[in-house]
Amino acid sequence: MRLAGYIRVTTGSQLDGFGLEDQERIVRRWTREHGHKLAKLFVEKAQSGTIAGDERPELATALMWVEEKKAHGIVAPNLDRLARELVVQEAALAQCWKHGGRAFMADQGEILPDDPEDPMRTAMRQMMGVFAQLDRGQTPPRPPHQGGEGSVRLRRPAVRLAGP
Repeated sequence: MRLAGYIRVTTGSQLDGFGLEDQERIVRRWTREHGHKLAKLFVEKAQSGTIAGDERPELATALMWVEEKKAHGIVAPNLDRLARELVVQEAALAQCWKHGGRAFMADQGEILPDDPEDPMRTAMRQMMGVFAQLDRGQTPPRPPHQGGEGSVRLRRPAVRLAGP
C-alpha cells in the first residue's frame, strides 16, 4: 500500500527530543516493516499541532494525495504529531476516511474509522486527542529561540523551598 507520510515539529529545535530525523526514521521503518511503500514524506516545520489542517500546507497536501488516489492513506509517528487539538485530529482523520484512505500511526498501527457497533473505538481515539490537547495546554510558552540553528538551551528546573 502506498502511504503519504506526515511529520511535524512545533519549533525549529524540537525540545522534547522528538525532532524531524527521529520522526522520519520511525515512519520509514514502520512503513517498511509493515510491507507498505512511502509514496512521499510531507514535512511540516515549526507548525503548531493546534492549528487547522488547512493552515498546515503539508498536511493538506498529504490529505489531497489520498483524495487524488496518489496514496492509499497516511502514516504519522503518532496521533499527537498529526494534531494536538482534538478537532484538528478528527478533521484530518475524517478527511482521509472520506476519500477511502486509511490512517496509520507508527506507535499503534491502523486508526480505524468510527463504527456504530464499537463506540469504544471512537471514545478511546478521542480520549488520546483530549489528552494531547490537555498536554499542549499545560505546556508553558517557549521563550524566543536564541542561539544558532539547532541550538537548545537547557534550563534548570525552578525549586521552591518552604520557609519564610
